[in-house]
Amino acid sequence: MVANMTQQGQREFETDRGYNINDLTFHWTRGNESVSGLDTLKLAQYTVEDHYTSVSEAIYETGHYPKLVFHFELKRSILYFILETYVPSSLLVVLSWVSFWISQSSVPARICIGVTTVLTMTTLMMGARTSLPNANCFIKAIDVYLGICFSFIFGALIEYAVAHFCTLTYTESVYGHHMHDPFDDEMNGIITTIASNSNRAKRRKEANAAANAAGANAAPVEIALTPSSPSGSEPRLEAPPEVPRHWCFTVLAVLRKVLRRAINCCHIENPHYIDNYSRVTFPLSFVVVNLLYWTYYLYF
Repeated sequence: MVANMTQQGQREFETDRGYNINDLTFHWTRGNESVSGLDTLKLAQYTVEDHYTSVSEAIYETGHYPKLVFHFELKRSILYFILETYVPSSLLVVLSWVSFWISQSSVPARICIGVTTVLTMTTLMMGARTSLPNANCFIKAIDVYLGICFSFIFGALIEYAVAHFCTLTYTESVYGHHMHDPFDDEMNGIITTIASNSNRAKRRKEANAAANAAGANAAPVEIALTPSSPSGSEPRLEAPPEVPRHWCFTVLAVLRKVLRRAINCCHIENPHYIDNYSRVTFPLSFVVVNLLYWTYYLYF
């Protein structure tokens, strides 16, 4: 961790393996005061917080050997990392927001800003990772912050892709260029074919039944006309019975209705509003995330 973290290390002083603890023993003459000069030691990235000494034994296959151990505790200088990593990464995030004030028709300008900031942030992340020493934890605090900055920069690039796509869709809807869904045409054709075939089969059965009845009864058949107009001269045709649909078509129809309603909920009347919302949402979210980040790593 970089925000508020100390690194512990140790320096071991061992004797030659020719003498074990039965031959000689080591000890610090003045304890912790045996090592001096650390108060005036200056490092570029660290400051010495604490140090102490101890006596231990090195265990090998040939026996036990005496060992003097010097422990030291280092704290990383946060000002160095702020100037080298935190400030440049934050400025890259702010630079990615410039595309929100560029017209959506300027595709090369917005794509150039988005791709450049993403590549620069990737290079900064790789440089920060290689300059830091290996630690016990795989993810450090500086890695978390760089990941947050990279997410915001990548989100700005995705925002333009979504806005541009909505602009194309909005332009087509304004000029009336609606594309027909071939799946809808296919579904309508299948349902119409099934309905027509069922109606034909039913009419044939009714005609056969009427012919059989006419042959059995010689009495004339009267056709009752139901007047559909005040004059009663035109017969009213009865609507064919509703043909039951297959359950697959019913499920598909329901799913399509649900998807269309979900799309309509996310529909934006004017795609230019996306940039207006992003001008407020991205900076506000970045400020909130920074407050949470520094509060956690400085006080917890």
